[in-house]
Amino acid sequence: MKKKLRDYKNSFYFRILLMVLVGISITAITVSFVVLIMSKSAFNKTYTKSQEKVFDRIEKELNDFHESLLEVVNAIDTSWAFRLYLNSNEMDNLQAFQNIHQMEADLEKSKSANMERLNILVLSADKQKHYLSRTETISVSDEEIWESKAVKLAVEEPEVIHYSFSEGAYTMTTKDSDVIIVSKALYYQEREEVYGVVLATLTMEDMKKYYDYFVTEYTEFYLVGDNDRVFCSSDKSSVGNKLPSFSLGHTVMKRDLNYLGCTMYGVIDSQHALGKLYNMSLLIIICVAIGIVMLAVGSIYTRQTIRPLSQLVEKMSTLKEGNFTEYMPLSGTSEVQELASTYNYMLDDIQNYIKELLRIQKEKRKSEIKALQMQINPHYIYNTLASIKWLLYRNDTDTIVKTMDAFISLLRNTISNADEFITVEQEIRNLDDYILINHVRYGEAVKVEYFISNGCKNCLLPKLLIQPFIENAFFHAFPDGKSGTIQIVMQVKDNNLEIKVIDDGVGMTQEQAQKITTGESNKEHFTGIGINNVQDRIKLIYGKEYGLVIDSVDGVGTSVTIKLPAREKENTDEE
Repeated sequence: MKKKLRDYKNSFYFRILLMVLVGISITAITVSFVVLIMSKSAFNKTYTKSQEKVFDRIEKELNDFHESLLEVVNAIDTSWAFRLYLNSNEMDNLQAFQNIHQMEADLEKSKSANMERLNILVLSADKQKHYLSRTETISVSDEEIWESKAVKLAVEEPEVIHYSFSEGAYTMTTKDSDVIIVSKALYYQEREEVYGVVLATLTMEDMKKYYDYFVTEYTEFYLVGDNDRVFCSSDKSSVGNKLPSFSLGHTVMKRDLNYLGCTMYGVIDSQHALGKLYNMSLLIIICVAIGIVMLAVGSIYTRQTIRPLSQLVEKMSTLKEGNFTEYMPLSGTSEVQELASTYNYMLDDIQNYIKELLRIQKEKRKSEIKALQMQINPHYIYNTLASIKWLLYRNDTDTIVKTMDAFISLLRNTISNADEFITVEQEIRNLDDYILINHVRYGEAVKVEYFISNGCKNCLLPKLLIQPFIENAFFHAFPDGKSGTIQIVMQVKDNNLEIKVIDDGVGMTQEQAQKITTGESNKEHFTGIGINNVQDRIKLIYGKEYGLVIDSVDGVGTSVTIKLPAREKENTDEE
């Protein structure tokens, strides 16, 4: 009974249950503060929504202003009085008076109530005439006005109304004030010719009436143009500068005013607004104190419980790196001890399984090598012996001896030698024997050249790796006694052994080359080893990142590239 009670107290379940009890006690203390935080969130949402409605109203009024301004510009552009005034140079005083009176009537008729204080200047393209809607003195010449940024924008895009910020305008009352100049070209559509320009000046006070009711102690308003430059704002220090960045305590509202060619921002300092309602400093101190208490209590009760489990997780993570020797000590709660014991048993089973798998793989590879050694095509042996017999009739003793030596050496290295790996130097000797026999049988129309880097000769590679590609070149690249050259190029590149077998034979299509690589082609070689067999052996021994690639052009030739890891004989432990 006592043992069961001790196991229960030491169990993970008991300790977690104790933590829950402590957590509930602390939660009861903090409920009031949670309610306070919820009320804070509700206030924030309500205040933000109310300001968004005001912000939407500003957007509507600015768009209405733009529509009204567009009507004024269109009225000026379609008024015969304005056209006659800007384009006619011969007009007596009576005609001029009547024309100006009609211009004023057309302008007043098109202006809405919110544009009474708007200062409108109409300037002719020849810079000889201008009309100002208010009785003021123009402080600069017509030529200077025509060279201003606002006029240039209007002339470049005559069908668009442009808004631009300027530190001063063209009248005595606005020359030292920050203003927004609205510009629109007067344009003959039929002749595609600008005959004048309309300029409307908005002072910052004029703009203020659109956003003033939005601005409070906690809110700011910004109109931003190109390159994030502020050209109108309740924050006067930001005018002419880039839009300032805002902290997380700010709520930012944004509207793209496509008609005005700018962006409108409304910024609410939520943190400042809420600071007036709540003693945030006291709340933060209380929350931090509660957090510290919870952290201390939790650390005391969970340290002994969680630590063994964390150690088990760390041990298990080493399995990804192939480390199967990190056993877990039996400590902690009874549940964790059971997990650790099972984990240790699992490690033993994995190690036994790996050893057995390695043994089976080793036996499998040895069996494959033996099978490859027994796959020499009998016809090749018969044809070679027949060639030797033919040489006997010719009494060509020297050639017979060389052929027999090459044949014996080739048989010894392919049948008798059980080694899975040989050096590049040994492979070259085998190739020399094979090429000599083929030259005796078929003549020397096909030449073989070697280009072997010095660092390659002692590198290891699987036996019978290159021979299938040499044979393929002999019998398929140069049919009907066609002459040519086979080049064997070897080099060490980026810690890899790169082997190329290149011929200038008849070649093939890339589709045929792909079929040979994947084993879809039914062509066989004297060894009985298909090229796809070579591909499979490379990937089995070295991994998927190694293998061969065949590139061929029909009528030009074929190139086979084999990539293996560069391993030298003295550094390789043959399994």
